[in-house]
Amino acid sequence: MTNGTAPLRIAFVLFPAFAALDVFGPLGALNMASFEHPMTLALISTDLEPISIDRKIIDGFYRVDVIIVPGGHGTFDMELTQPHVDYLHAQMENPDLSYIMTVCTGASLLARTGAMAGRNATTNKAAFEWVQSVENATDINWIAKARWVVDGNLWTSSGVSAGTDMTLGWLEHLFGKNESERVRIYLEWNKLEQDDDPFAELLGLV
Repeated sequence: MTNGTAPLRIAFVLFPAFAALDVFGPLGALNMASFEHPMTLALISTDLEPISIDRKIIDGFYRVDVIIVPGGHGTFDMELTQPHVDYLHAQMENPDLSYIMTVCTGASLLARTGAMAGRNATTNKAAFEWVQSVENATDINWIAKARWVVDGNLWTSSGVSAGTDMTLGWLEHLFGKNESERVRIYLEWNKLEQDDDPFAELLGLV
């Protein structure tokens, strides 16, 4: 119980091979609740070393084949996120990078690199116009009605939960429908397709 307005302090204890959805599903719900109810959320472990998710780290940590850029309120802070934009800009020129994926307003960080020029993309519908306003975003073909969009090795999704739909679509692209269905059923996730996007119309984008 909290005393007065003192925040409820909540910590997720991370250990090697923790189950991703066990953390990030509840964390997402609590994060939304924290906008209205005082609480602090933290991910803690015994040290600052990288912690693997679901299985051991394979072939080290720093070699990256796939980058996933999440969204969130932090993406609106241009100064805070500039180092991340610089990192993404460098990685977009890395020949070893196989895929780059964005969820929600994470597309704004990648847009700011200038490396998405001429490509198709989507983003959170509630923040659609804002994402289109960031540096270099006018050079991108933004698609309003789409749960997620694929343009070569660039995968971008609409807001929040759409990232999971995109990821399942990417798993099907990579490993086949049987594998994506196996994961979807394990998660008990209701399947949505790329064009299942009622939010674009709801928010007046189409």
